[in-house]
Amino acid sequence: MNKRMFGLLAISTALLVTSACSNGGSGGSGKKIEISFTDVAPSPERKKFFNEIIAEFEKENTNIKVKLETVPWDQAFAKLTAQGQSKTMPDVVNVYPSWLTTFVPAGYLEPITEQYDAWDKKDNLAAFVKNVTIEKQQREPFNDVYIIPDGLMGEALFIRTDWMKEANLELPKTWDELFNATEKLTDPAKNRYGFSYRGARSGFDQIFAYIFSVTKGESYEPDGTSVLLRPEALTAFKRYTDIYKKGWAPKDSINWGYQEMVQGFTSGVSGMLSQTTEVVATAQASMKDGTWTVIPTPPAADGNSYGGAGASWGYSISKNSKNKEAAWKFIEFISKPESNNKYSKVMTLIPIMQDSLKDPELGQGPMKGFIDMLNDPKRIPGADMGKFPELGEFRESIMDAEVQKYLLGTQSAEDTMKHLGDFLTKGMQKFMKENPDYKVPHAANYKG
Repeated sequence: MNKRMFGLLAISTALLVTSACSNGGSGGSGKKIEISFTDVAPSPERKKFFNEIIAEFEKENTNIKVKLETVPWDQAFAKLTAQGQSKTMPDVVNVYPSWLTTFVPAGYLEPITEQYDAWDKKDNLAAFVKNVTIEKQQREPFNDVYIIPDGLMGEALFIRTDWMKEANLELPKTWDELFNATEKLTDPAKNRYGFSYRGARSGFDQIFAYIFSVTKGESYEPDGTSVLLRPEALTAFKRYTDIYKKGWAPKDSINWGYQEMVQGFTSGVSGMLSQTTEVVATAQASMKDGTWTVIPTPPAADGNSYGGAGASWGYSISKNSKNKEAAWKFIEFISKPESNNKYSKVMTLIPIMQDSLKDPELGQGPMKGFIDMLNDPKRIPGADMGKFPELGEFRESIMDAEVQKYLLGTQSAEDTMKHLGDFLTKGMQKFMKENPDYKVPHAANYKG
């Protein structure tokens, strides 16, 4: 071998070694890279879990270090939007599914379609995850996959059975019975109210869940007009908000968000609460056994139940991440059955893997109702509100402010629904015009 060939071989070998050492893959020694991971719903339990799972991941992937960051839920959307604009968004971040309408068009998130399609755990995902949160809510409207759900949250009714027994009431099986029980359980003299009303952030989501019962899960007409402009939607809006207007909820519940409404139920101020699986652990820790239960939300007049399930959050990779391969490795690790099972039990969520749904611990107690709900053939996910960018503004600053004007008596119900309906209609029809191939979302049974 001449000196020139020997020199080239030496250089090539050195380059290979350097490349291998700088690889963000698992195992081996070399330069350690750091990825950031932001949780948008911090709590002591979540922090403990994430610190433990990060330690396990780093032990298996010695070249990758994960830095855990948190941002309070109420500040999360605004902060992540600012980070997206400045290209400083964390490598991996919890994303609320509805934020995709803002983050995807703005280019804040990296498509993970190829990684998802090649993922060896993909075929083990529960039917709802595969068919709704991946296909219907991501690939269909965006032509790509952007989040891997961390778990499923089902909406159901938490009820004080001891109060119901005192009032000689049966557990409500219809919306009429629910509203009747709300009134009968209210006794201001005892500081008891029938319902934990959510008047602040995301309160309109609960109102819309009831409106779905009269629109059969539809959000828009075929031409993009919001169903909120239908007369029956106005009637449903008035009936649901009567819970507050008629004094069946505490006066200060106009300012209640998630924490306050849960506290209202568990502390004995309200007798019913419409909430998700994560409340189960809170109720178990602070309430006596036998004093409460969880039942499905009442069906609509046609016998179907619209809505009632969805992803809690999802793991995404930011577009500006310089370590996308390492970021996907972390998402894979935190989403594998063993990790997701542990996470779901800590957070009282429904696991994303179908094998996990066979866990005996999920087949009993309050969580059983949520699992049964997902398997109910008459449970039909309601249509989403669309994919136009302005939807982020609607959810974060418009919808609840408009409803509060009505609750405070400064605006009529008719004007409130018109303002909300017109905003959604304008956004949807503009989006449809700019995207001729876009299909208006419809309620559909994910099993069929």
